[in-house]
Amino acid sequence: MESLALLVAIIVSPAMYGGPLALALTFWKSDSISQKRRFVIKVLTVFATASGAFLLIQGVSRGGTIIGLIGVVTSFLAIMRLRRFQ
Repeated sequence: MESLALLVAIIVSPAMYGGPLALALTFWKSDSISQKRRFVIKVLTVFATASGAFLLIQGVSRGGTIIGLIGVVTSFLAIMRLRRFQ
């Protein structure tokens, strides 16, 4: 049972933390975003979007759907803010 809980944590963590973290990185000193930070934001948004879409498509539960939606929406907002500062 511990391995199942670990698997669920691995699937849910990028959607739950990756999107909001990428969005937070766009707000931090937004006048100049370095290339390294752009790369980190893009990697986080890819993982958060993929795992969030997986949770949305599977439709496992209401909580999983909400976490997936948070991951996808915050990733989208992070990419939009990143494109605005290019």
